[in-house]
Amino acid sequence: MPRAWTIAAALLALSAGCNGITPPQDPAQPALLVSVSVPPNFGLHDTFVRDGIAFLCVWRTGLIILDVGNGMRGGTPAAPVEITTFLPTAAPLSSQAIHNAWWFHNPVRQENRYLFLGQEGPAVLGAATTGDLKVLDVSDLARPREVASYHVDGAGTHNFWMDEPRQVLYLAYYNAGVVALDVSGTLSGDLRGRELARVQPGGADNTLVWGVMLSGGRLYASDMVSGFWQLDPSTLQPVAGGNNVPERFGSDLWIRPGYGYTGTWGNRAGFAVGNVVKVWALSSTGAPRLADSVVIAGISAVTDVEVSDDGKLLMVSAEGVSGQGLYWYRLTNPAAPELVASVHIDSGIHTASFARINGTLYAFAARNPPNPALQIYDVSGL
Repeated sequence: MPRAWTIAAALLALSAGCNGITPPQDPAQPALLVSVSVPPNFGLHDTFVRDGIAFLCVWRTGLIILDVGNGMRGGTPAAPVEITTFLPTAAPLSSQAIHNAWWFHNPVRQENRYLFLGQEGPAVLGAATTGDLKVLDVSDLARPREVASYHVDGAGTHNFWMDEPRQVLYLAYYNAGVVALDVSGTLSGDLRGRELARVQPGGADNTLVWGVMLSGGRLYASDMVSGFWQLDPSTLQPVAGGNNVPERFGSDLWIRPGYGYTGTWGNRAGFAVGNVVKVWALSSTGAPRLADSVVIAGISAVTDVEVSDDGKLLMVSAEGVSGQGLYWYRLTNPAAPELVASVHIDSGIHTASFARINGTLYAFAARNPPNPALQIYDVSGL
């Protein structure tokens, strides 16, 4: 029988069998600066950091905004200061779960007015998902206002990417595929009339998109069931790739010049765990070509991947039994990442993001329940 779930809950369940074993730490360990506890109502999902402001998506608790180096409240990465907490409306969903965020810096209008939020609702595996885009006016970061929303019947949103110069928001929309939305000008009310394009890259019965990313004028998508795609950023039509990860479910993605990195999770085609980061050699015209597979022992889900802004480090968050935590790989050869450090955390890390603040590179990681928290690491030494 189909059962109600969320993708986040499904991934967390993969690590529920953790036996508390913590392997020896690797010689290189980034310094943990601070651990900021959040309410255990699932806890922290994603963190978006820009201009020294951290937006914490704390599921049913709402959006927590922290000064982590901006200066408006005197916060630093080692001593964050809360600016406010805001819980958007649930309607039309039955859940107010806050999943992810993007603070839009509009270079055309010279304003940083809007924050895009993803709300994730209940889903039935293989049938339908739910979740809406909510738009907040954060002209005053201490007093966010909900001003607009976007809804797709029978489908829910996951991760975002912005083409800020073109003022286009790309949304990974699970079984609805990928959506391109015009977010220029003043945003208010129902945004469905601003939809520019929508596509299910794997087809109606073979699409469950986790994430999208624009890089070098090309759009990429990681689909849980149909693999890694290159899409046309204007029409969203598939250009190359797809149906290229048959043995595991796909998860997050990140692109750097010439290469892409995608995660895996779950059980598929007889493989026990999603413990692999796929490394892809990219071409502007050809399909992504698998260059390497990085196996991480003792995990069952690669839940987030990101490359630092200088292209030197790949960061991976992982869940599942003895190996769960954070991993950092040096990209001296981007086709063959080299492990340089890791931190093992019994409850696992669900997401992790880089941010450079006052010239120093930090990692912002979401520690899972039962003691959820934002953990901030100084990774400048890696």
